[in-house]
Amino acid sequence: MSAQLESFHDHPSARVELAAFLKTQFLGENACDEPQWLRRFAYWWDENPFAQAHHCRGWCLRDGGQIVGYLGTIPTLYEDATGKPVPALIATSWAVAEGHRHAALPMGMMLQRQGRELLLVDTTPSPEVQTLLTRWGWTPRMQVRRSLVVRGISAALFAGVMNTELLKLGPGREVTTDIQRVNRIAPRHGKGCVQKHITPEYLRWYAASPMRQHHFVGIVDQEGVLSSYVMLIAKPIRGVPTWKVMDWFTTDSTNQELHVLIGWLMDHSPAEHGNWWPFISLAAFLPDDPWQGVPQFYQREERISHFYWLPSALKDQSLRQVMAEGDWGL
Repeated sequence: MSAQLESFHDHPSARVELAAFLKTQFLGENACDEPQWLRRFAYWWDENPFAQAHHCRGWCLRDGGQIVGYLGTIPTLYEDATGKPVPALIATSWAVAEGHRHAALPMGMMLQRQGRELLLVDTTPSPEVQTLLTRWGWTPRMQVRRSLVVRGISAALFAGVMNTELLKLGPGREVTTDIQRVNRIAPRHGKGCVQKHITPEYLRWYAASPMRQHHFVGIVDQEGVLSSYVMLIAKPIRGVPTWKVMDWFTTDSTNQELHVLIGWLMDHSPAEHGNWWPFISLAAFLPDDPWQGVPQFYQREERISHFYWLPSALKDQSLRQVMAEGDWGL
C-alpha cells in the first residue's frame, strides 16, 4: 500500500509521535530533541496569539501507520494596505523520509492550495523547494544589502555623518528595552502596504521564542503606545560579536524613529551583556532602505531565501519585508 497523505490532527499524542519523527529528520545546527520539538509545537499552536487565525497545522504522510513525512504550518496575521488583518500561514519543518521523497510534491501542493485565500510565507533553505516555489509563482526575495554600524567609542568617528535632527524624539516619547511597557500600537501613518500585523501580544510572543533569544528596543509614550521598534539577536560576524537587527517597524511616515533607535544602540546595549560589542548589523530589502542616513561603514550583498504567495485580493499591493519572517527563529 502506498503512503497516505492526510491533515495533521493536533492532539497531545499526535505531537509526541511527530516530535519523534522530526528528531530523526533535522540534524546538525537545527537539531532538536523530542522535548524541544514539543516546546516548539506549544509555542506555535498554543501560545501564539494568532493561533486561531487559521485551523491548519500542516500535513503528514503515513506508511503502515507510521509518520514518514510532515509539512507544518504556523498560523499568523499580516495586514493589508488599509491595516485590516489578513490570515496567513508560515511553512515550517518540511521533511520526508528516504524512500518517500516522491510524495514531497503532493505535500507542497496541499500548502499551495491554501494560497487561494491566504497569504503564505516560506523561508526554506532547500534549493529544491526554492525551485518549486518559483515554478508555482511565489514571489522570491533572494538578496538584501547588509551593512555594519560601528558602536561604542569608535562610533564617535562616524557620528558626525548622522543628521542630528533625526536623533530627536517627539514630546513624551522615550526609548525602552522593556517590552512589558507596550500597551498598544500607535496608528499607522503614511502609505500603507502588506506587512506583519503587530500587536503587544505578538511582540511578547516573538520575543519569547524557544529557538533564539530576541532583544527588543522600542519607542513608547507615557501611555505605553509603541510607535517604532527593532528586534535584535546576538550574531557573530567572522567571530566578532555583533548585534543583528532582525525585525524593524515604525508607524511613522518616515524612518526617523528607526534612526533614533540605531543611534541609541550605538551607545547602549539592548541587554545586560554586549556593551563592548563593536557592530550593529542591518539589512535592507532594496529599493526599500529604512537605514539611509545611518552612518554605515561597510556594505555588501547577502543572499537570503524569502518567498511569499499573495492571494488575488492582495496581488496589487506592495509588501514590506524584514528579516524576521517565515519560521526563522521560531
